[in-house]
Amino acid sequence: MVLDRQPILSSQEPEVIDLAHFLMDTGACVEGAGTDKLLIKGRRKLHDSEYSIIPDRIEAGTFMLAAAITRSCITMSPIVPSHLSCLINKLVTAGCKISQCTPDALEFSAVPAKSRDGLHGFDVRTSPFPGFPTDLQPQTMALLTTCQGLSVVEESVFENRMNHVTEMQKFGPRIQVRGSTALVFGKDSGRLYGSRVAASDLRGGVSLVLAGLAAQGTTEVNGIAHIDRGYENFEMKLRLLGADVKRLTIPP
Repeated sequence: MVLDRQPILSSQEPEVIDLAHFLMDTGACVEGAGTDKLLIKGRRKLHDSEYSIIPDRIEAGTFMLAAAITRSCITMSPIVPSHLSCLINKLVTAGCKISQCTPDALEFSAVPAKSRDGLHGFDVRTSPFPGFPTDLQPQTMALLTTCQGLSVVEESVFENRMNHVTEMQKFGPRIQVRGSTALVFGKDSGRLYGSRVAASDLRGGVSLVLAGLAAQGTTEVNGIAHIDRGYENFEMKLRLLGADVKRLTIPP
């Protein structure tokens, strides 16, 4: 069997490479992991294996953006920096400071050196790995609403991935969508204010949580079942970092 998916090049994603390595560890024959083509030769039987999977780069990136949007400092481990190099480069350009403590740990800081200092906006165009991850596009847009200047966010991987904008606008930022491109006017449009919003998908939903962390007042995010699909114990991890967030159980 040959899998060839262009132009998405999904076999270059770190998760696909890791899965291929796991399968090969169990006796499977998989060739081409890390390229634009996978060659899979069937086997009658696989054997058991003990394997350590890679850290979730999208979850790691989400927490980096959570620290950035709240102008905070956190240490993260385990993390593979090369899996997030595109995001890291953008955040450094914006004014964040990132240092590698150990081979699998990073210290991330968005704490301004002076009260008047702020993060600068930047442009984003999503693309397959090693480009900017589409799964971090909504969270990055939430950050850009708090940065200085105009930012341009272009979605080139999936269609209809700007559905979160309507809900994000309820926080007060100025965002204009033109097809698959969004213009984010940042802090020039004022600060964010708490709102009642609804998640319609996984990454868009978590971007609303990040916006709520930075907004003045209380934010209520409904539809969090979408967020639960991609983040385990999300609100508990945020609380451990100092966020004032809790899950509400609403009677039927």
